[in-house]
Amino acid sequence: MQQNEFSWISSGTTHVGTVREINEDNYIERPELGLWVVADGMGGHSAGDIASTMVVDALSVIERRGTNEEFIQEIIDALSITNQKLRQMAFSKFGKKSMVGSTVVVMVCYEGRYSILWAGDSRAYLYQNGLLKQVTRDHSHVNELIDSGAIPEDEAESHPLANVITRAIGASQDLNLERLDGELKAGDIFLLCSDGLNKELTDKEIQQFFTTENVVDINKALIHSALIRGAKDNITAISVKIDDECEADDYTIPAQSLKATDAL
Repeated sequence: MQQNEFSWISSGTTHVGTVREINEDNYIERPELGLWVVADGMGGHSAGDIASTMVVDALSVIERRGTNEEFIQEIIDALSITNQKLRQMAFSKFGKKSMVGSTVVVMVCYEGRYSILWAGDSRAYLYQNGLLKQVTRDHSHVNELIDSGAIPEDEAESHPLANVITRAIGASQDLNLERLDGELKAGDIFLLCSDGLNKELTDKEIQQFFTTENVVDINKALIHSALIRGAKDNITAISVKIDDECEADDYTIPAQSLKATDAL
């Protein structure tokens, strides 16, 4: 897809993993709009696969109208409506104390810039100048403990509350999305992923797969490596490479939903 001085190519992949029977992850690529989304239905809660599907469905039908900020607001509004629908569904189907929820991470590219919106622990990374950096911060109870000085950062992964998130679509009456904005640079590669990936691979291990600029190869290598580690959770990844302006048509690699043997 082209917009102003940049074009992009993307590839998305999802895999159920080696333990779970249902894939509660979901994603969409809409490069013609400069829009990519990963959603992870909350494990341990009712109907997580329905929740993540509702999130991506809500963003699969919106269109660009008006300014870029108006488009971003339309995304926020669509997610807010989905938040209310999930809360209503949880109450009507599972009772007052039940919750149907999903994390979300959204990236939008426009006019040489990007915006990332997220709630929960699905992540966005940026590979730039040979280095991979996590640009989102997990909305988790453990991170709140770290911020308050209650625990050191090196105890986060082993903490008993490591999997408890503090924000999600459907988790509270009012949706609280965090937003990050930045400038695009030619050669940037973004990675959006569910926590099933970073549970199995460290950031340093993820970075080694970005020595190639082929987004299909990056995704296949990431999924393959997570599966080798056991992939106890569902895994989803979208890689988006930013290029200088070119004459190519709007383009994305065909979506992949891998079976258990495909990435081995």
